[in-house]
Amino acid sequence: MSFLNNLGQKISDVSQTTIKKTKDLADTAKLNLNISEEERKIDTAYEQIGKWYVEKHREDAEEDVKTWLDAIAVSEARIKECRESIHQMKGVAICPSCGASVDADAAFCSACGQKMPEKPKPEPVKEEDVEVIPPEQPSEEPASETVSENASETPTKASAPDASTEA
Repeated sequence: MSFLNNLGQKISDVSQTTIKKTKDLADTAKLNLNISEEERKIDTAYEQIGKWYVEKHREDAEEDVKTWLDAIAVSEARIKECRESIHQMKGVAICPSCGASVDADAAFCSACGQKMPEKPKPEPVKEEDVEVIPPEQPSEEPASETVSENASETPTKASAPDASTEA
C-alpha cells in the first residue's frame, strides 16, 4: 500500500510543480505584455514631441535637426503628389473646407455645402499651333555600315522598315 501512497504523492507533487510553472509563465507573459504597452506609450509620446517640434520649429530648427526636417518635407510632398494622383484616377476632389471627397465636377461640397474651387479649363488647341509631320519614307539607298574583313564578301542591303511597326 505504501507504493500506491508514494505514487499518489509523486503525482500530486508533479501536478503542483506543473501548475506553478504554468502560473509563472502566464504571469511572465502578462508582465511582458505590460512592458510592450508601456513602450508603445513612450514611442507615441516621442512621436508627439517630434510632431510638436516640427510644427513649432520647422523654419528655425537647430542645424542637427534640419536634415530630418528636410527629409520629412520631401516625404510630405511625395505623399501629397500620390494622393492627388489617386484623386485624379478616382475622379474626385477634396473639399478645402471639410476635407470630404467630392466628385471632381461638383460645384459644391456634398458634405458641408462649401463652394468648390473652379478648375482651370484647358484651352482648345488651335489648328495653326499644330505642326503636322509627314511619315518618313524608306530610302532607296543602302545604309552605310562598317563591314569587318570577314564579312566583306557578303553584300549589305538597305534596312527596310518593319511592317509590324508601321501605323
